[in-house]
Order: sequence, then structure tokens, then C-alpha cells
Amino acid sequence: MKREILIPEYLTNFSCIGAACEDTCCAGWKVTVDKAAFHKYRNVKTPGIKDELKKNITRERSNPSDATYGKIKMNEKNECTLLTEEGWCKIHAELGEEFLCNTCSVYPRNFNEIDTRIEKSLTPSCPEAARLILLNEEGIGFIIDEERTNTNVLTVGQIQSNDNLFFWDLRMFTIEMLQNRKQAFEVRLIIIGMFLQKLHEIPRGNWSTQLEPLMQRYKNVLEDDAQIKLLLNLPQNLSFQMNMAKELVKYRLTGGVSSQRYLDCLNDMLKALHLNDESDINESTELYKRFYTEYYAPFMNNHEYILENYAVNYVFKNLFPFDQPNIFESYVMLVVNISMIKLHLIGMAGHHKGLTIELVIKLIQSYAKTIEHNPNYLLNVRKMLQESGYSTMAHMIVLLKS
Repeated sequence: MKREILIPEYLTNFSCIGAACEDTCCAGWKVTVDKAAFHKYRNVKTPGIKDELKKNITRERSNPSDATYGKIKMNEKNECTLLTEEGWCKIHAELGEEFLCNTCSVYPRNFNEIDTRIEKSLTPSCPEAARLILLNEEGIGFIIDEERTNTNVLTVGQIQSNDNLFFWDLRMFTIEMLQNRKQAFEVRLIIIGMFLQKLHEIPRGNWSTQLEPLMQRYKNVLEDDAQIKLLLNLPQNLSFQMNMAKELVKYRLTGGVSSQRYLDCLNDMLKALHLNDESDINESTELYKRFYTEYYAPFMNNHEYILENYAVNYVFKNLFPFDQPNIFESYVMLVVNISMIKLHLIGMAGHHKGLTIELVIKLIQSYAKTIEHNPNYLLNVRKMLQESGYSTMAHMIVLLKS
């Protein structure tokens, strides 16, 4: 069945680069196998691969479902046991793409269903996808196409506009604001937050009359240099930012990290900024300010579109701002992710005495693979923010201001 599909333009250029990839998607994660694929594998008669499938694909005994009926064993390096020495998938190579389970055939694609329309995007946890998402200097555009797809299997998020009447308005407003380059990226994010905070305070029943003038009001703020100057003059609190970073990193470390690429980035940041339990927060703050001025800012002055593209893709992929219990919490989680990426990059910039495109791609890709795909971690972060009283617009401004 053909369905109308909305996609970012970058997706038309994506294809897996296989063994040339810097970070195989078949490592570090649990690979689940859907019920239909599991039985298909059990019926394979091809010599050699038949025995490997039986040996390396087993039933999922912990809360199984049709989508998670089986799993692929990992080796001692936490890599898929069905990879060739060159890094290619044996199932794909010997049996064809139609034999891939849903997990392997879909990734790194992300499918959502909005009313009768399908939306497809890529997650930056794949290195090749990260390059396509992040490195378009003109920004992310969108196109409508038609595609034959099994939406019952592939959709991971769903929204009915009857239930969320203002979904399209809010998403289009957010992307338009994110891509308005009249102001610095952090300023755009702050104004979006101010808008969502104000909207969150208005009873949902009044949105039909108040949403449009409120959106126009904050579009005008983005064009008002006098108001922007006031925002830029708000005081900084880098010690808060450093303490917040230590707490967030601590949450990440307690869960264990399987991605060596992310560990490389994390360790570079921790060493450069002296961010450990015994460190003097004032020392870390001074290092942060120096690395920001000397290395991070000069790079980002010419490459700010990378963070913009990350945010636009995040908004589109995650059905923002309806991906959390309320619209302001959606904003908080977006800011936390961007602030953590920025913190890592500033530390890495200090460690490497500068930034390169390759380092930025390595960090954002491995961060997404380690953290964005870990719902328990994100849940803990949200809980920590709420319990500490950090889920306020004032604290978000502090995180965003350099």
C-alpha cells in the first residue's frame, strides 16, 4: 500500500556504507528479532548459514513480544556474531535484504505516523546518517513523496492531530524559529523556550484563540535587536553549568558505556576540564571559559549550522513538543541534549587544541548512540532535573548561555 511520506531532503542521499563505517551499528546494542523473521531463519535450508542462524539467534525469554521474539547473540567484543571479518552482514550477503529482521532493515531510519501520513528520518547515531543530517550548510529541508511501506511494523511514534490539535502549528513554528539565522543559535533556543513556557501556562482550552498571537509575539522578539540585547546581557552562571554537567555525567557513568567512540570523547572532555569528583569546580569553570574562547567559539562561528541541524532533526524525529509528559519538559530535554553536546565539544576542543568536522561528527554520533537510545538514562535525567528544581526556564537559559 502506498502512503504519503514526509522526509528530510538528506534522506534521499542515504545508503549504508557497510564495512567502511567507523562504528558498526551491530555493536554495543541488543539486536532484537521479530517473530516473523525468527521463524523465517528457522526455515532456512542454505548450508553454512543455516547452522550459524540456529546457533546465534535465540528466543527472547524476558518479556517477549512479536516485535522482540528473539535476539542475536553478541561476541566478547559485544559485536553481532553474524558479521563477516570485513564487517558485512552474513544474512544480507547470503540470503538477501528481504531476510533482514525489522531491527536491521529499518536502522538508522526512524518512522512516525501522523494521521494518515508517514514521516521518515534518520538518527544521528549512525556515522553516515550523522554526516548527512549535520553537514548541510543550507539547513534541513523537507519534501513529500510516496512510499510503499509496512507501517504496522515500522512506525515507532504516532500522533493523531485530533488529540493534539496544535501539533503541526507548534512543530512548524519551532523549526522555523530554529532555522531563522538572524540570531545566534542559543538565542533562538531561548526564545523558543520562553514561548513554550508561556504556552504551557495557558489552559489547553484557550490555545485556539491565544496560540497564533503568541507565536507572532515571539517571532517578533526574534527580530527585535533591543530585546535580544537584553537576553544576551543576562548574567552567566558557569559554576552551575559545571555542577549540572558533573551530575549528568555521573548519571551516564553509573549505567555503563559500551561505545568506545563515546568513551574516547567523554574521557577527553573529563580530562581537559578536570571534571571528576575531587576537582575544584572553579578550576573547571576557568578551563571551560578558556577553551570556549580559544577553540570552540572560532570553530562554531563558522559551523553553527551543525547544532541547528541537530536540533531540527531532533524536533522532527521525536514528534516534539509531544515527546514528553508536557511541552515544556520536551523543551527541557532538547536543551539538556544540546548543552551536553556543547559541553563535550568544549572539553574536546581543549584536549585537541581545536575542533574539526570529524571530531564533531564522532561526538554527536557516539553521544546519540549511547544516550539518545537509552530511555532509562533520559528518564533518570528528567527525574534528577525535577527533584533538583532545575526544570525551569531560568536554569535552561543558564545552560544555553556560554
